[in-house]
Amino acid sequence: MSLLKADTYPTHAPHRFTSSAALLLLLVVCSVLAVERTAQAPAFVLNQNESDIARATQHDWRIASDWFAGKKYAVLTFDDAPYGHGVDEKIMDILRKHHARAMFFVICNHLDATDPDVLDKLVRNGHVIGNHSYDHPQLTQLNAPELEHQIEGCSERISEITGRRPTYFRPPFGMTSPLVKHVAEEHGMRQVLWNANSRDSWQKKPSEILHWTVEETDDNSIVLMHDVPTTAMALDDTLTGLEERGFHFVLPDQMPSERFFD
Repeated sequence: MSLLKADTYPTHAPHRFTSSAALLLLLVVCSVLAVERTAQAPAFVLNQNESDIARATQHDWRIASDWFAGKKYAVLTFDDAPYGHGVDEKIMDILRKHHARAMFFVICNHLDATDPDVLDKLVRNGHVIGNHSYDHPQLTQLNAPELEHQIEGCSERISEITGRRPTYFRPPFGMTSPLVKHVAEEHGMRQVLWNANSRDSWQKKPSEILHWTVEETDDNSIVLMHDVPTTAMALDDTLTGLEERGFHFVLPDQMPSERFFD
């Protein structure tokens, strides 16, 4: 072998190593993504702070596949249900279009002016009905008997209509206290707050609702929206915007209480 060949020959080895490593990495990524395409979404539970969600199980392969795929997860929630006048059905149609399920927190006195069958429609479409109090007062200003009426009274009415007691509770305005939480838990419900706000309780333009929802939603968020006409108008574009960021829409699993925390 000439000196020139001896000097130049070893320089090819790092290139071959780099190519082999790149090929191996590509095979790993393709394998992970292939598994990801056929796998169901992981199960989620409420975190201890009750304002976001966490995976019920932490399988490394699932985390890796979601990371490679850019997949994120969020829980959609709608307060102040039902609205009536076809708004609930419009929201359900849009959710169905996006293969999404959501949580609807019911104010029970709204049932006096709307078709109570809407609750059965929500259940049949795979959505979760939660308790949002009987009359939507500031619960922190009430005494124990008044809280009992607002919380348990609403659960009883939901049960009368659907045959199921709600297992999730959201305090009006997000205003809670140890007593409010205790009464809800005493009647078999977990409190659910949020960490992403669509601001649709005061924003009246669908474009603003779209902007703030997409802006505030991060991976494992619980998104606050309301069961109102303006939100229904914004919802299709909003879910499309979130999907473009890699979001998939999930529900926290209804698990025994000892398994609620990750």
